[in-house]
Amino acid sequence: MTEQPSTRARRTYFNHPLIMESIQGLPLAIRYPSASDFREHVVGLLPQNSLKGRQRIAGYLVQRFSDGERMNRNLAAAIARFGDSRMSREILYFELLLALPLFQEIASLWLAELPEQGVPRAHLMSFLEPRLPGRSVQKVTKDSLTTMKQCGKLTSPKVAWFKAIWSPPPIEAFLYFLARMFPERTMVRVDIFAGMPLVRAMLWPEAALDGLLREAERAGHISKISRLDQYHQFTLAAAGDERMRMLLPGIEAATREQSQLGLFPGSKEPREAG
Repeated sequence: MTEQPSTRARRTYFNHPLIMESIQGLPLAIRYPSASDFREHVVGLLPQNSLKGRQRIAGYLVQRFSDGERMNRNLAAAIARFGDSRMSREILYFELLLALPLFQEIASLWLAELPEQGVPRAHLMSFLEPRLPGRSVQKVTKDSLTTMKQCGKLTSPKVAWFKAIWSPPPIEAFLYFLARMFPERTMVRVDIFAGMPLVRAMLWPEAALDGLLREAERAGHISKISRLDQYHQFTLAAAGDERMRMLLPGIEAATREQSQLGLFPGSKEPREAG
């Protein structure tokens, strides 16, 4: 079956970070899980003055966070529960990696490979040039850097110079990642897990994984952690849907009223990357 143009485009391009708009608007998907209903109603929550601008942003949110028919209610529930916090931004960053393959490539092959001292802005432009023939490398560079900075993955100690921020995630974001990445109850080798492109893209230090896995075991999301001969592995405790319900219990009833009112109007965004 031929892909729709919008699907093809999102595999080869990335622009418009929309981090704050996602945090403000996506909880509405709990009440309106249909993509068409969400698109119609989220326009009223967005802060832009122009109706056409709000409608365009609503379209971007649907394109990124739905399958065309149903919105991503796991993401909506997580943002509704955790608000504008590091947990929500960590989870939103992960979902952006899933939704936008070019952004995942930037994060796993460029961001995760940066030297400790950092690199100039031109370094990312050089990375993107062979991947974006005929596209605006400058625009993708700016929006990618802004997104990573607003999600806490990048710092800019001086103008047009960028360093990756490697840090362990909040345990809630780690549990969300496990539920989404492993929908079945399965056994996972830790060395294979640590080398997954998405784990690398998240900038989680490998040395922190043991502690995170033990926390996940205490939370009931992992049933067993074992070392067998040379293999270090863990076993998920239940199916991903069940583990997601453990993480986000009763979220729909608790957040329906908030979703109507609009969330976090006073939140501050980091400035765009230079």
